[in-house]
Amino acid sequence: MASETKKEKILIIEGDGAFGEKLAGALHDDGFEFVSLVKNGVEGLKAIYDFLPHLVLLDVTLPGIDGYEVLSKKQAEPMLSKIAVFLLSIQGTPINMTKVPAGSVAEFFMALHAEPADIVQKVDKYFGHEPGRKGDEHPSGSKKKLLWVEDDRLIGTILARKLVASGFDLFHAKNGEEALETLKSVKPDAIVVDLILPGMSGFDILQKVGSDESMKSVPKMVLSNLSKPSDIEKARALGAQKFLVKAATSLDQIVQEIKGMCR
Repeated sequence: MASETKKEKILIIEGDGAFGEKLAGALHDDGFEFVSLVKNGVEGLKAIYDFLPHLVLLDVTLPGIDGYEVLSKKQAEPMLSKIAVFLLSIQGTPINMTKVPAGSVAEFFMALHAEPADIVQKVDKYFGHEPGRKGDEHPSGSKKKLLWVEDDRLIGTILARKLVASGFDLFHAKNGEEALETLKSVKPDAIVVDLILPGMSGFDILQKVGSDESMKSVPKMVLSNLSKPSDIEKARALGAQKFLVKAATSLDQIVQEIKGMCR
């Protein structure tokens, strides 16, 4: 058994405190190191902002505001909407699908007598873990080095954690100057840049990196909310192999595209 713990952050928003504590304990026993539990909707919504989890286990029945309202408010925030949700109804109450925003829930779990172990199994499956195995090991020699240039704090925090949990050796720069300074000592396996940055733009970074013979072979991706054909054409002309629009791409898709570039 691996000595490392599972690094994904899980937030449980559960109105039944006793069941929530059992579920949190079961996740800890399964190897998940970062598990947080709140017991009402208002605190749960705040915790999504503060904790920035990789996965939310959300009960539909909550004091304060119910799970449907938590889900609706979460989905109204573009980057929070990318955080995966398992919607739970542990009392067997049918889930009202008319109140569930399209594409907002990764998994539904409804049971009159729910067992924490069943939910843990679904969580393991979602993250690609073998049930009962404590953590995926990433030997340091096998990690891919990724330089990511992004100044947005919210997406920076959420995606950085997901990239690290996916096994990348991440070098996160908030502007072009930091990125170029990093490249003096690190040759990454891939470079991902936003286009709108303070000071030097993503286009400028691509141009400077492309003029460096030692960096020409490094795969490059643009991850931006700019989506005009002219922006895409310009980025490709400057050496970007891929162009993803933040608002139209899930976190899992972003990670998979980066992994594909590093092969």
